[in-house]
Amino acid sequence: MNYLIYPAVVSLAVGIYAFSSGHGGNLLISAFGAVVLGAMLIAVFEQIVPYQLKWRPRPQDVKDDLLYTIFIQIAVPKLLGFFIVLLLADQVGPHAPFAGIWPRNWPVPAQALLLIASADFMRYWLHRLSHTAPVMWRLHAVHHSTDRLYWLNTSRFHPIEKIFHFTLDSLPFILMGVDPHVIGFWFVLYSVNGFFQHSNIRLRFGLLSGIFSTAELHRWHHSQNPAESNSNYANAFIIWDRLFGTYSRPTSEVGTLGLLNPEYPMGIIQQMKAPFVNELYRHNASSQQKIND
Repeated sequence: MNYLIYPAVVSLAVGIYAFSSGHGGNLLISAFGAVVLGAMLIAVFEQIVPYQLKWRPRPQDVKDDLLYTIFIQIAVPKLLGFFIVLLLADQVGPHAPFAGIWPRNWPVPAQALLLIASADFMRYWLHRLSHTAPVMWRLHAVHHSTDRLYWLNTSRFHPIEKIFHFTLDSLPFILMGVDPHVIGFWFVLYSVNGFFQHSNIRLRFGLLSGIFSTAELHRWHHSQNPAESNSNYANAFIIWDRLFGTYSRPTSEVGTLGLLNPEYPMGIIQQMKAPFVNELYRHNASSQQKIND
C-alpha cells in the first residue's frame, strides 16, 4: 500500500479536476474540490501510517498553519490575480500581451505539461536563490521554521515570498493568455504534491523519486543541517535538481528539522516581522550556505 498512496491520490485529484472542468464544471470549484479531497486523504493516511510519531502537530501548529493556508496560500494569490486581471481588463485571454508565444492550439494535456514544467523550472531557481541570497533567505526562513513536517505546513510562507511565487508561476502565463483550465492543472498538481512533500506518511516511491520531488527527497530539504537542506529545491519535477547538481537522496532517516536558531519565533504574527529583524541572521557569503544563530 505504501507504494500506491502517492500515485493513487495524485492521479485521483488530477483526474477529478480534469473530469469536472472538462464537463462544464466551475473551474474554481473543480480545482479547489480536487485539492481539498487530496488534502483530506493525505490527512487520513497520516493517522493510519505515520512516518514519525514525533512529527504529529501541536494544536498551535495547526492553528498557525490554517491561518497561513487561508491568508497566504488562498487570499494572496486570489487578490493578486484579481488585480492583475482587472488591470489588464480585455487584454487577458486570446488578447493577452504575449498571447502569440503560448501554443494555444496544443491539446490541453500537452499545454498542462508544458506549463507545469515551465513554472517548476522558474520556481526551482527562485527556491535556490532563496537559500543563497541573504535578503531572500530572510523571507524563506519562515518556511523552514517548522521542526516537524505534516501536510498542512506546506502553506507556511511569508506573504512577500508568496508574491514572488505568483510573479513567476502565474503572472507570465496570465500575460501569455494561457487558458485558466490549463492553469488549473498546475494548481492541483502543485498543491497536492506539496501536501505530500511535507506529509508525515510512511511512503515508498521507488522510481517516482527519480521524476518527482517526493517526500523522501523533500524531507532532507528541511533538515537542520545546511549541508543537507541546501538540496532538492524542485517543487514538482526533481529533474531540475539532477540537471543542476543539487539532487540528494541519502539512504538514512532524516534527523532534526528546522532552523539552527533556537530563538526564531514560531507564531504567525512574529514570523511576519522576523525577516526585518537583523539580529536573527548571519550569512556566510563564501560558502553560500545558511547559518542561523
